[in-house]
Amino acid sequence: MRVFFFLLCFFLFSGAAAAEKGTTVYTLSEAVSFALKNNPGVRASGKEIEGSFYGIASAKAERLPALTLNGGITRYRYPTPVTPISGSPLEGAAFPEFENTLYDAGVSFFVSLYRGGRLDRGVKIAEINRSISQDLYQSDRQGLIYNVASTYYKIAQLGKLLRAAEASVGQLAAHKRNVELFLEAGTVPRVELLKAEAELAHARQNAIAVRNHQESAYELLKALMGIEDREERISLIFDEEIPSIGSDREASVVKALSLRPDYRALLKRQERAEERVKLVEGKKLPHVYATGEFSERSGEGLAFKENWSFGVRLSLPLFDGGLIKAEAGRELVEREKLKEEERSLRLAIVREVTDAHLALVNAKERVGVAQKAIDSARETLRIEDLKFESGKGTGTDVIDAQTAVLRAESDYYQAFYDLQAAGAFLRKAVGEDGYREEEK
Repeated sequence: MRVFFFLLCFFLFSGAAAAEKGTTVYTLSEAVSFALKNNPGVRASGKEIEGSFYGIASAKAERLPALTLNGGITRYRYPTPVTPISGSPLEGAAFPEFENTLYDAGVSFFVSLYRGGRLDRGVKIAEINRSISQDLYQSDRQGLIYNVASTYYKIAQLGKLLRAAEASVGQLAAHKRNVELFLEAGTVPRVELLKAEAELAHARQNAIAVRNHQESAYELLKALMGIEDREERISLIFDEEIPSIGSDREASVVKALSLRPDYRALLKRQERAEERVKLVEGKKLPHVYATGEFSERSGEGLAFKENWSFGVRLSLPLFDGGLIKAEAGRELVEREKLKEEERSLRLAIVREVTDAHLALVNAKERVGVAQKAIDSARETLRIEDLKFESGKGTGTDVIDAQTAVLRAESDYYQAFYDLQAAGAFLRKAVGEDGYREEEK
């Protein structure tokens, strides 16, 4: 018997441990940190930064000499000199050999000495592109932090709503049993039982709907966190932290215009447009470059003879059909467009900060009002229960009171969610990022 009891305990505890092992518990901070490391959108944005470093290296390479190894075999119709004619044959200079098939091999180089400032501007534009990529990465991070936090708070709200809905089901079920007893005693009409059954069915459907919404929110959170295993179960540890409103709106707007990474990126795009205009204008200036070559040529006898050359050349566009002018006009239009985009984003930032402050104030007031409403509704329900049990009230009054309790609790949980979500939105609108330690 003891052996059987031991084995039973072993299997029970093993099953409980396995169930516990299959569920991962996260706080909000842990969920955000996990998402920042595994969300594919943020990881792809980080790759943009990595790619921008290669863009800088490519732009800097334009300023360095290019060495090229050349070689080949050429067949001519007529005999061709293996080496250029050097001197005058009349003065006793050796006449070169002529061959139909020539072999050549050598090394050539090319280096730009001056391109109207385009070499340095190319490097600067590449560095601005890297800085823009970093700002956009920060913007994606902050968007993800807000989405994870908002979903986290929504799951917390739905959990409370589910508990309230299940409690309502329990209370309505108890009321239905009381109605059945009174019906048997003949003190209430049958219609009271029908009303109780209808309300109980409605409450059960409401609980099922809330449970489904909660499961959907968990799936959304898993997607934001980059969890690919659809069978993995997660649970959350919630806190009741109430965000503070903080500084006034004007101070928040000033802070947002200095911290918002998307706004910084747009300002840098304007700077890049200015550089591109100057880069196109530089195409009107001379291009000075040096070239050189060291090579050996031979005929079919493979008696290679060396030759070399070195020179500095200048290229100046005189007429290009208006190509440079058209490119400059396009960059000027892009610069003007970015000015309007900057103005639009600045207005949007002011509106977002203002909306976030108003939402915080509004939700905080609603939380206080909803808490008082819950107390009043619960007291009303208690009174209606006593009146019904004493035969002085009706089942409809009890059901109405129970519905008022559930509505008051739903309003409170919605207001509390709105308060926490508004705090997260204000941090995003201002450009705050409390998880910079996770950045690689």
